[in-house]
Amino acid sequence: MRRPSTSILFIYGLAITLLAFIYRDPYSLLLISIPNAVAGIYLGYRRAKLIVVLLLLSIWGTFLNAYFLANHGQVVAVLGPLVIREGAVRATAQIGLRLLAIAGAALIFIGGAEPEQIIRDLEAELRLPKTITFSLAYALRLIPLLRRDYSEIMFCRRQRGYRRIAYLPGDIKTLLLPLLSIAYQRAIWAGITVELRGFRKRRPRYRRPRIGLVEALLLSWLALQVVLPIMAGWTM
Repeated sequence: MRRPSTSILFIYGLAITLLAFIYRDPYSLLLISIPNAVAGIYLGYRRAKLIVVLLLLSIWGTFLNAYFLANHGQVVAVLGPLVIREGAVRATAQIGLRLLAIAGAALIFIGGAEPEQIIRDLEAELRLPKTITFSLAYALRLIPLLRRDYSEIMFCRRQRGYRRIAYLPGDIKTLLLPLLSIAYQRAIWAGITVELRGFRKRRPRYRRPRIGLVEALLLSWLALQVVLPIMAGWTM
């Protein structure tokens, strides 16, 4: 089976991201989070293992935030000195499901889109500004480099005696700050490079988006994720 159109994958990922912010009912969030997360991990895990790691860290950070700010209501679990209450579980589940849906849609896009096709397809078929299409293509190209940087940072952390698993806020800080700093500096120089090569002078050739069987199935599944919560009254 051929790869779906990059434009349709982009529309699908953007729509799922919007739905993740619109839906509030847990059943609606489950409908868009679990299937997309499973499909995304299956399709994009090899290319973007780092996204899965960052997703787990984000959910853990969400739980810590909910524990300190929304830990009220009935007691759900007691883990030694930690008393986890209903409010913390509800807040973690709501935000965690949103993160799962967004990350799943991103992984589906990454697994089905080739970086060299993103600029050409999104410009030609959706007529998006070249700055947006270049940013998406560059982000996909950046993932392998981020994975290498992540491995080097983890090695340095182990050499300095830090924990192997970053689960406390201080541990996450020592991991994310250098990772983001390296990515920021690399992005600046990449932008300077493409500008020197005349990126803004390039003129795309427009065409209609390609709609085949694969794209029709993907759009049908997107329509179901929009229609089913509305019909069941789950959206609010």
